[in-house]
Amino acid sequence: MNVYGSLAGPVQSRAQVFRPAPEVLYERVESSDSCLALLARLAKMATTQGNVPILHLECHGNEDGLQFADESFVSWLDMKPHLIQLNIATRMNLLVVVSACEGSSIAATLGPVDRAPLHGLIGPTRVVLPSDLEAGYLALYETLLRTRSARDAVQAMIAKVPETFVYRAAEWMFQHVWDHYQRTHETPEARLARGIRMARNPPAGYDGVAIDAEVFADLLRQKNREFFDRFRRHFFLCDLYPEHEERFTVRYDNAEV
Repeated sequence: MNVYGSLAGPVQSRAQVFRPAPEVLYERVESSDSCLALLARLAKMATTQGNVPILHLECHGNEDGLQFADESFVSWLDMKPHLIQLNIATRMNLLVVVSACEGSSIAATLGPVDRAPLHGLIGPTRVVLPSDLEAGYLALYETLLRTRSARDAVQAMIAKVPETFVYRAAEWMFQHVWDHYQRTHETPEARLARGIRMARNPPAGYDGVAIDAEVFADLLRQKNREFFDRFRRHFFLCDLYPEHEERFTVRYDNAEV
């Protein structure tokens, strides 16, 4: 277990009672550039050594991103491609724990052409006191070390500091993105507006063919499931790891569409 943050000491002391003891590492990251370099280094280690870290980030933050000791700032949008590479290197087993205010906001940066940036995210949904962070995350790691159950660990954290932390699985993030896409692009009104634009500037294969906007809108409706399947396979890395077809069971018929 690789944990980065001031909790490393307390977590390491608790880890020593287990055999084999999980490895707990601490690295001070002073700047946004150092943070992105760390993510790149972890991705290389995961690729060459097979490491699957629990990445714990502790710093100031808000809904837009993280701030470091030198007052530099990295947005969730800028962190996203680096987390995606790390998640790919870990075969989509990356758990990120954010000890920062509004630390669960990366989901807002995701779109329907993105890959999953992690397997699971734990973070606060509000401005929190350091004492709340310490109490909640110590409960998380103590339970995880004792039970080896992520579900039990998250429940212990939430019970210790209620109405503060959330766990966001990749499946939740996928549904969040899909729901937003359906609300903004796949309503009858939105499809008709897209159909009007397509009729004015026909896509490849329709040059010189007069097609009503309503026909294009209906084609978009018919292709909704096809787009869902492409998005699902790309998001869950099924093209890289075919076993993910069965590992992640989200399907068009059981998703909210």
